[in-house]
Formats: sequence, structure tokens, C-alpha cells
Amino acid sequence: MNSIFGNETLEEQEANRYRAGQRVELKSRPGVVAVIAEYDPMMVPSIWLVGDPKPRYPHELNLLAQPMMICWLNNFPKRAGAGHPGIKSRDRIATAS
Repeated sequence: MNSIFGNETLEEQEANRYRAGQRVELKSRPGVVAVIAEYDPMMVPSIWLVGDPKPRYPHELNLLAQPMMICWLNNFPKRAGAGHPGIKSRDRIATAS
């Protein structure tokens, strides 16, 4: 059966939605944020939360949006002396003359 997600089955879609590390909110306790520790499709209920001994069903949880990394370039290490190679700094221009 084809879906808007390609050829994924409903089980695969659910596994992608409820993956480990996903932040969720318990519908029974609004405002309480938990993190999914494990999704096991062979268990019923199939979702285990970090620090929660009771497994949960998907309908008990609200998925929370993952924070986006706004400036991902900041994570790259900076080179020593990085800058435009054609532009000299004022200090180098003043000492060179």
C-alpha cells in the first residue's frame, strides 16, 4: 500500500515518529516533557520513556517539535588566521610600509 510517505508501512511510520530521543508531552500531564528511551514494535504498549517504568501507547503522548539549529555553521571548528586571503588587516598594512 502506497502512502504519502512513500512505501513505508504504518509500523515504519510510527517507528520514525516515536524514535529514541524524541521529546514528548504526556496528555494526562500537560506541560510535563519526557524523552523517548525506546520504541519496541513487538511490545504493547510500545513506547518507553526515560525515567518512567510504565510503557506508553502513542495516543497517550503529544509529539513536541525538535528545536532547529539556526546557525549550524557555528559548530564547525574555526581555522587559525581564518579570513579572506585577499584582504590584509590594518595592522599588517601599517607595519608593512
